[in-house]
Amino acid sequence: MIGSIVAVLLLMASSVEVISAATCACGKVTVHIRSGPGTTHGTIGNIYPGFCYQFKGDESKASGYEWAHIDYDGKDGWVAENYVDLKTCPSSVTSHPNSGTHTGTHTGSSTHAGCPRIISKSEWGARTPKAGQLHLHGAVKYAFIHHGASAACHTEASCAAMARAYQRDHMDSRGFNDVGYSFLIGEDGNAYEGRGWDIVGAHTKGYNSVGLGFCMMGNYMERLPNSKALDTVQMLIACGVAKGKIQTNYILRGHRDVGVTACPGTKLYALIKTWPHY
Repeated sequence: MIGSIVAVLLLMASSVEVISAATCACGKVTVHIRSGPGTTHGTIGNIYPGFCYQFKGDESKASGYEWAHIDYDGKDGWVAENYVDLKTCPSSVTSHPNSGTHTGTHTGSSTHAGCPRIISKSEWGARTPKAGQLHLHGAVKYAFIHHGASAACHTEASCAAMARAYQRDHMDSRGFNDVGYSFLIGEDGNAYEGRGWDIVGAHTKGYNSVGLGFCMMGNYMERLPNSKALDTVQMLIACGVAKGKIQTNYILRGHRDVGVTACPGTKLYALIKTWPHY
C-alpha cells in the first residue's frame, strides 16, 4: 500500500514537471536570429533586449557558440545563447515589432509596442525651436550613434537638465535652430525627444536628411553607458523600424565613421560595431 502511494506521488511530481511553464529565450542585447545554428546561416530577424521568443527545447553547438532553437513568428530561428536568457516565459506580454513577445513594461509618452519611454520636449522643458526646420521624407536609411562628451546623468531630473544644456549649446553657441539630435538617451533609462522621428536633424554632416541621430548623454571614451541606456537606444531604434521611421535594412554607424571626430567615444564605438546592421 505504501509503495503504491509513493508511486502515485512520484507520478504526480513528474506530471507537474511536464506541465511547467514554457521556456523563452529573452534578449540581453540586440543580436541576430539565424535560420540555422551557426553564423554561416542567414539572418531572419533580430532579438532585442527584453524581447522573448519561445524556446523549442533543443540546442546545437556551432561557430563557437551554443545555439537555442526558438519559434520566430512561426519560423525556425536560432540565437546564440551568450546573448539571451533562457527562462520561464512571462505570463503577460506585449507584441514585439517582429511579432514575438516582449516582457518589458514601458510607460510614458510613447505607447507603440516595443518602444522605450520617450520624454517629450515639453516634459523636459525644451525651448521653442527657431523657424526653418525641414521634414524628413519617408523612412531613413541610417541610424547614427553619438555621445555628448559631457557629464553623465542618472535621474530624470538630471537628464532633463542635461538635455536643456545640450539644446542651449546647439542654439546659442552653434547657431542651430534646435537641439541637433533626433533623440537623447540618459543613464536613467529614458529617451528624450530631440527633433524626433520626422524633422531633419543637425547631428551628422552630410547625412542629416537620410538618417536619425541618437545621442548617449555622457562621455564614453573610457567606459560604456550603463545597461539601462544601452537597452533604451537599441529598443528606440527597433521602435523606429516598427513605426516605419527607419528602413528595415537600415545601416548603423557611429559618428566617427563619417566624420573627423572621436564621437561616440572609443568604448561605445567598439561596442556598436558588434551590433546588428553595423
